[in-house]
Amino acid sequence: MQDESGVRKILNDGVFYDFLQNILGAGKARVWLAENYWNVKKGDSIIDIGCGTGEVLDYLDFDIQYTGFDVSKKYIDVARKKYGNRGKFSIGTAEEFLRNPNTLPEADLVLCNGLLHHLEDKEVMQVLELSKELLAEKGRLVCVEPVFLKKQTKASKWLMSKDRGQNVRSFDEWNKIVGKIFNTFSLDVTTGLIRAPYVHVIITCNNVPDTA
Repeated sequence: MQDESGVRKILNDGVFYDFLQNILGAGKARVWLAENYWNVKKGDSIIDIGCGTGEVLDYLDFDIQYTGFDVSKKYIDVARKKYGNRGKFSIGTAEEFLRNPNTLPEADLVLCNGLLHHLEDKEVMQVLELSKELLAEKGRLVCVEPVFLKKQTKASKWLMSKDRGQNVRSFDEWNKIVGKIFNTFSLDVTTGLIRAPYVHVIITCNNVPDTA
């Protein structure tokens, strides 16, 4: 579920969304993620679920195959205008692509940055299922999400509770829902990722064949 009331509605505009992301220090966060978690190699195939305006491309090598999709036509229009020569952008949901996953390429890395806390549990499961379907052997899914902790400052918890995405989950809730789809995964908690007192969890899922 996503709160579209008041000022949050303005975030539907791709240009304003990018402006706010830059104020919050999203660029610095992406540099850190690229160096510590994404580990992209030349020639890698990358799928960006909930790609927004495609700004992640500013932090990725030019010699990659990039595919991004988002439910917002406004965001995709901005992405195509700015990065159309570097990747393929589509409008759609994980549920829609699950019906025909062959429309997307196999991926060495699937990115999902700040999307899942906007979704209900069923929709999160669809994102995870689609990611698992698309990952190449030894491929990885890396998600970045806000997370509630048992020990957290009141200011941080209050601010996160006002997020446009109304499904911020606890560490145990993230662990439980990811474990329904992936056998091998890790959850790393971090603070200071953006210029706001948020706590984030980095979810890394590995495509390891199921064992009997």
